[in-house]
Amino acid sequence: MTKKSRLITGLLAAVLAAVMLSSAVYIAVEANHNCSGEDCAICHQLQVCENLLKSIGLAGAAAVFAAAVRYAPCRVIPFCAEVVRTFTLVSLKVKLSD
Repeated sequence: MTKKSRLITGLLAAVLAAVMLSSAVYIAVEANHNCSGEDCAICHQLQVCENLLKSIGLAGAAAVFAAAVRYAPCRVIPFCAEVVRTFTLVSLKVKLSD
C-alpha cells in the first residue's frame, strides 16, 4: 500500500467514525424531544440517523466478511500444507539400490 492510499483510507475511516458518532449523539440528545405531530422534523431526522447507522453497520459486517473470505485462505492453506505433507522417496530418504 502506498503512503497516499494509506492516508486516504485513514481519512475515510475517520470521517466514517465521525458520522457514526455524530448520529449516535444526535439520537441520544433528541430522544425525548417534544414531538409536534406527524410532520415532526426531529422525528424525521432521527429516522434518517437510525437508517444510516443500520446501513453502515450492515455494510461494515459485509466488508469484514468479504475480507475474511479473501484473506483466510492465505493464512490457512500454508498451514495445512505443512500439516499434510506429501511424502516422496526423497523426503523419506529412501535409497533405491538394486
